Amino acid sequence: MKKKTVAWFQSKLAAWANHNLRDFPWRRTTDPYSIFVAEFLLQKTVAATASPIYEEFMAQYLTLEVLAIASVEDANQILQPLGLSFRAERLCSSARIVMDKHKGKIPALEAELLLLLGVGKYTARSICANAFGQPAAVLDTNVARIIERFFGLKGERVKSRCKIL
Repeated sequence: MKKKTVAWFQSKLAAWANHNLRDFPWRRTTDPYSIFVAEFLLQKTVAATASPIYEEFMAQYLTLEVLAIASVEDANQILQPLGLSFRAERLCSSARIVMDKHKGKIPALEAELLLLLGVGKYTARSICANAFGQPAAVLDTNVARIIERFFGLKGERVKSRCKIL
């Protein structure tokens, strides 16, 4: 692939985003805890649905420390409209692990994030990219589709594991 083509694609995508990217609260921050919470809420959930729940959750659980001592039942009361009953349990458990093993700091390394309950490759990379400014490939089905079509590539069935994409 030519560097010139990639640079052109990046500039066109950035221009499109300036006019079309929807505004969500997690896009206005680089705070690792805020991004961490957002990524849990966005799992298998439409962003517009997650947004008001995110605002309510962040108002209730202002810091990782507060979340780490919260009961799963209380957290689930807020998260229940999003579905996935295990979400609150995984989020609270991961917050406790971060407090215990990482001195209350969200890990900046993909490998460390992957050890947290409920954190997969996409979530880990999104946290690395959005909270820590790392050049991590955050690949979902929609991103894969755009890349495949524009560059004429054919990825594997499981797009998130496809090396070429």
